Amino acid sequence: MLANDLYQYVFIAVIIVAIPVTWFLWRSFGPVKAIINNQLFEHDKRSFFGQLDIAVRTHLMVLPSLPVGDVLDCSKWGRSGAIANIKKNRRFDFVLYHRRKMQVCCAIILIPYKTDAKTKEFQLLRELCQAADLPLLEYDMKPWRDVPEMRKSIFATLGIADEGPPDFVIKDEPKGDPVCPKCQGSMTLRTLQKGSRAGQQWWVCDNFPGCKGARSALAPD
Repeated sequence: MLANDLYQYVFIAVIIVAIPVTWFLWRSFGPVKAIINNQLFEHDKRSFFGQLDIAVRTHLMVLPSLPVGDVLDCSKWGRSGAIANIKKNRRFDFVLYHRRKMQVCCAIILIPYKTDAKTKEFQLLRELCQAADLPLLEYDMKPWRDVPEMRKSIFATLGIADEGPPDFVIKDEPKGDPVCPKCQGSMTLRTLQKGSRAGQQWWVCDNFPGCKGARSALAPD
């Protein structure tokens, strides 16, 4: 009877030890799992990013979500605790980077709806930018804004003359006919005559019906 009880205790002890050990080994040596996060921005920030990029792309690049400590080399003296907290926990929503000079030229923060922009954190951020002679632009969080007016105000703040040829010109490369995604052969643009997609234009492989590669003419390259 005592032997049976002992075996039961040993069995329970083994189970208790085995479970965390198995879990630890699985976490340490198990397969890596990952998925693409397609939503890199919140909806309002995504809208602002697109409008900002359209407004300044001829001269500036838009760099999103950079830590304050990566943009500003803050002094360790004076209010060091508050500055350390800003460097560690705060990010600029966007930073504008000059395409030709390859220099940071402006920082942008978005003020969320019903957020007090006069808090100590925002004030210290303004002081740091002022000490570094870095223009700091502040915008209320909203889904739409006047892009030409945004371009005008940003360029005026940075002293960029919005006349004549830009510092950096973006040119669209000429687009040729696409290649077949299956056999890499040439394709011909055809208008479908039958089926649920009748009337639509599709690129169809020239090797059809031997190869049935096709892509919609509306699909992005």
